[in-house]
Amino acid sequence: MSFSANCRVAIICAAVLLFLHVQGQKNRTIVFRDGIDLPCCTNTSAAKIIEEVRACYEQREHTFAGCKVHAFIFVTVLNIPYCVDPKASWLPSRLKELSAKGINCSVL
Repeated sequence: MSFSANCRVAIICAAVLLFLHVQGQKNRTIVFRDGIDLPCCTNTSAAKIIEEVRACYEQREHTFAGCKVHAFIFVTVLNIPYCVDPKASWLPSRLKELSAKGINCSVL
C-alpha cells in the first residue's frame, strides 16, 4: 500500500471516529436495567419536586462519559425524570420519605 493510500485510510478512520463521538454526545439518555429511560444530567435544579416519585437514582460525577454532574434523578409516576441538585435543602427529608415508602435511590 502506498503512502497516499495509507493517509486516505487514516483520514477516513479519523472521520469515522469523530462522527461516532458526536453521535454519542447527541444521545443523552441512559437506558437502565428496569427499562426506564434516564437522562444524562448535565445540570441540576434545587426546585422542589412535588409530583409523586416512583423511582430514584443517583448519578455520580464521571459515572458516564459526558455526565459530569452529581445529581439525584427522580422519576415521577408520569415517567418524567427530574435532575435534582444534591445540595437542595429539601432533599434529605424527601429521601427519607421515599425510603419509608420502599423507594431507595440506586447508584448509577
